[in-house]
Amino acid sequence: MHQLQRTQIYLPSDLRQAIDKDRATVGESLAEYLRQAAEERLKSRKKKKVDLKKLADEVIGSLKGYRTKKEVLEWEREIRRDRKLADQHWMKRWDEAVKRR
Repeated sequence: MHQLQRTQIYLPSDLRQAIDKDRATVGESLAEYLRQAAEERLKSRKKKKVDLKKLADEVIGSLKGYRTKKEVLEWEREIRRDRKLADQHWMKRWDEAVKRR
């Protein structure tokens, strides 16, 4: 079992009332309620970090086919050209829609 450490916190009265109302439905003590809330927040942040690491690994993994800086720069130029074409397409459609008004 974990060693527990006493901690004192100050809560705004409206937050405390909302917590008391919520915990009353499940019969938890205030201490247990706050412990679980803290654990959930830590787990959520840890998961977010893991998700960001996974995304970074996927992006880096997608670049593995490019071995030189020159190849990576060319890949970047292709993406920018494609985005520019897409932007031009939507700008043209916007201008046409505005003219119809």
